[in-house]
Amino acid sequence: MRKKRLGEILIAEKLITEEQLENALIAQKGKNKKLGKVLIELGYITDIQVAETLTKQLSLQMIDCNDYTPTQEVLDLIPRETAERKLVYPLELQGKNLKIAMANPLDWETIEDLSFTTGLRLSVAISSENNILTAIEEKYGSADETWEIINELPAYDNVEFVKEDADEDSSSMNFQAMYQNSEAPPIVRLVTMIIADAVKSGASDIHIEPREHNVMVRYRIDGALKNIQAYPKQIQDAVISRVKIISNLDITNRRFPQDGRSALRLEKKTVDLRISTLPSIYGEKIVIRLLDPTTGLIALSKLGISDKILKPLIEIYSQPQGMLLVTGPTGSGKTTTLYSILQQVRTETKNIITLEDPVEYKLAEITQVGINESIGFTFANALRSVLRQDPDIVMLGEIRDLDTAEIASRAALTGHFVLSTLHTNDTVATISRLIDIGLEPFLVTSAVSGVIAQRLIRRICSECKTETKPPENIDQYKLPDVPVFYKGAGCNRCNHTGYKGRVGVYELLKMDTKLKRLISKSYTEDDIWRCAAESGTKTMFEDAWDKIIEGETTFEEVLSKIPFQYIERDDNYSSTKENENHKVLIFDNDENEIRTIRSVLEENGYQVVHSTNGEMLEMTKKEKPMLIITNNSEDKLTNLKDIRNMSQFAFTPIICLADETYKEHEHEGFQLGINDFVYRPLDAKKLLFSINRIIQTF
Repeated sequence: MRKKRLGEILIAEKLITEEQLENALIAQKGKNKKLGKVLIELGYITDIQVAETLTKQLSLQMIDCNDYTPTQEVLDLIPRETAERKLVYPLELQGKNLKIAMANPLDWETIEDLSFTTGLRLSVAISSENNILTAIEEKYGSADETWEIINELPAYDNVEFVKEDADEDSSSMNFQAMYQNSEAPPIVRLVTMIIADAVKSGASDIHIEPREHNVMVRYRIDGALKNIQAYPKQIQDAVISRVKIISNLDITNRRFPQDGRSALRLEKKTVDLRISTLPSIYGEKIVIRLLDPTTGLIALSKLGISDKILKPLIEIYSQPQGMLLVTGPTGSGKTTTLYSILQQVRTETKNIITLEDPVEYKLAEITQVGINESIGFTFANALRSVLRQDPDIVMLGEIRDLDTAEIASRAALTGHFVLSTLHTNDTVATISRLIDIGLEPFLVTSAVSGVIAQRLIRRICSECKTETKPPENIDQYKLPDVPVFYKGAGCNRCNHTGYKGRVGVYELLKMDTKLKRLISKSYTEDDIWRCAAESGTKTMFEDAWDKIIEGETTFEEVLSKIPFQYIERDDNYSSTKENENHKVLIFDNDENEIRTIRSVLEENGYQVVHSTNGEMLEMTKKEKPMLIITNNSEDKLTNLKDIRNMSQFAFTPIICLADETYKEHEHEGFQLGINDFVYRPLDAKKLLFSINRIIQTF
């Protein structure tokens, strides 16, 4: 009887779909990860659900590892490295029977290996992955070898670290008085309360804004700013100084912007703070970005990415080389998407390095580097150094200039996978942006594997969700009918806004051969949109519309956050576009061959231009053919290099007429960019078949 696999059991229990299993298997390829872990990381299922399902299906006991206290003798039976890698934990030893906990009791290979190495009979129980890892951490303990080495080092008692004092500007302010005011207990309590209350409210930013007669504190919750409290003008300087002190900024400097960082520990949770100051006419404005590491790392499927987008996205980032760009305005969740992808691709076999400004969330098993442009450590400089560190995957915080774009593109062409962001409105605009900053079209088409654009929109509050009337102007959008419209009536849970939480809206442009040809020929953005639509690309507005149909958000929220992009999906567009240029350019000296080719091609609607002694490059520039036919003479093959080096003709199909003796040199022709060979004696039907096949492919 065949042993059931984990994926089959989870589908049978209706915890995942076949499509989700297929996505997980694609994401698992080339990585040393168990399927269960990949499913958990994608957010399709939790480790508890996996354990409970296996318990029911296999009739095994589900246990809590913390209920057991294994002796050192029992722990020594399974080395810590094996326990962590295989997610197995020894519980107790009774004679020749060893009881163990496993996250995946279907891992028959591990069970057999442990039985062989220990010489014991194994009794298997089930526990969740987190439960096993927590028990391993507590019971095995951390290695002490490093500490023993450090303790043996000399004490260096005569060395001390001295903190550099800030320059005082006594002429501009009373530094000592301001410092004392900021340390006064009421001010300390007030600033602490403002930050702690923002964390509890789920705010992403705190705005402390000096105004003419007061100081306004506002929180950004679910992407929208909300007035919280106005405070007297008299405490303005003390509050600003207190925030500067906790973030190690210069409280004497009020004329220039400053950036700092700090952290807040609240109820066993640590939240990182990014502080920015900006001089204004009424005093310094302060914005505090709140970064909660526990909420920043979200599984891809929990971001709101539909399965139709998730599958090709997984295929893109599972490739060994290429570039995936995430685009959108500030605050649209680009970094969160990148971190979600990094969680998927990180494995012990990959060297992953990130370049960030600043590093927002810490990830295990990944080298994270902070950019510091004030000392000249820019993205471009850092990327050059990183490429000498033997990376497999590089995450670049942002592409800002041509230098960075060129280095990243060439890295993507030389065996690395590059992840990065751009500030553009949509996927197609990203292609235009790369070319506008100076990147050659052939580099864009060769390096970029895909572009994903995104926005964040608010979810309807589940507590006060209610049906509502359809909007009056709904018919103008020519999109699928919405059966029922919903809105949030407003309640205490959502602070009477009708919204609670946010969900992502996405648009994925996957680079295919047709798209590469369009870009290399400098088509308009409208042409690229139509080509993308033919390949199945959905705009962000269409993705947001699906979320209206599903009852996740409102029509008003979509209109206010998502740019409407209408694509006229003309079924005849592709053939019409191709028929505009059915020109075939022939470079050959044999008049009989030219007559034969011209006859068969013109009968099938092609326009034929031939040259017997003209310059290939000049003729190609002049005629701009959709396809080139040439012979295998040495001078013709040499000229192909120049043609292929021009971005406009980088993907123009080329067919070579050759003698049978050339077959052993075919590989050299393919390296020059020839797409197909037709051998003499010339068969007109075979040539026509080759032309039609290549055109359909391109």
